[in-house]
Amino acid sequence: MSALQSAPGQDRAIERAIKRLAEPDARLAPDPRQAGYGVFAGKDRRRRPFCRLSEGQTRNLIADGVVEAMQDGSGYRLTRAGVARAARLGARASERYLAQHGAVVDRPVMDDDGDERAVRGYEPFALRARLARLKSSRGASWLTPDEIDAAHRLGVDWEKGQIGLMRGLDLAAGPQSGNARGPGGGREGALAIGLDARRRVEEALAFLAPALRRVAVALVIEGRGLEEFERRQCWPPRSAKIALKLALAQLASRGGAERRSVVAHTLDHGDDAV
Repeated sequence: MSALQSAPGQDRAIERAIKRLAEPDARLAPDPRQAGYGVFAGKDRRRRPFCRLSEGQTRNLIADGVVEAMQDGSGYRLTRAGVARAARLGARASERYLAQHGAVVDRPVMDDDGDERAVRGYEPFALRARLARLKSSRGASWLTPDEIDAAHRLGVDWEKGQIGLMRGLDLAAGPQSGNARGPGGGREGALAIGLDARRRVEEALAFLAPALRRVAVALVIEGRGLEEFERRQCWPPRSAKIALKLALAQLASRGGAERRSVVAHTLDHGDDAV
């Protein structure tokens, strides 16, 4: 029996464990006091665990891909699928699918009558806000506006690049009308936007050294935390913060060079460059 098919009482215990494992530095490890496993706040197992699971429940979580072994051998942590499941468990019933892809918050919008009302939706500038909160030891902003812009462009292109081929698309059919209002015009335009964005992401990541590429993918695209990334990579404390700045500085300089090249080309060729 898998973790998704267990009894109601066991389901509640598993849900509590998954929610606790979503907290920083939490891990699932053998309980030294009794048989089974417990969710602990860190490597220290002298305190009572937040909750306990049997060996069978732990095996089911591993088999379902919810948890994976930590590199230092101190226990198990949530996988990407486990983090998404924890987000679903902590969200409203109507928002569980959305919550696994990003934080759902109250957002003010203006209706057709010009009145403001609150709706639920994704935070549009969550990445910018998270990066802007990073501070140096003196309390100044750790990243420059250009570096934050570079991260924002990478994140936006990644989201656009997730647009894929739609079910029922006939790749053997002849060209569709070039008119955006014609048959398939909007569909083909959306696919083109996705392909262009995916190309820009690949070029941006290829511009970085392998170590900095891992930093950009984990911290910007996947939205992982600095400490979590350091633990996964077995890096010393605060090293990911420095590596993130190096990666974004390189992406910002690359973006600035591209913009200067476009401006210079336009000035050289005039209207023919457009």
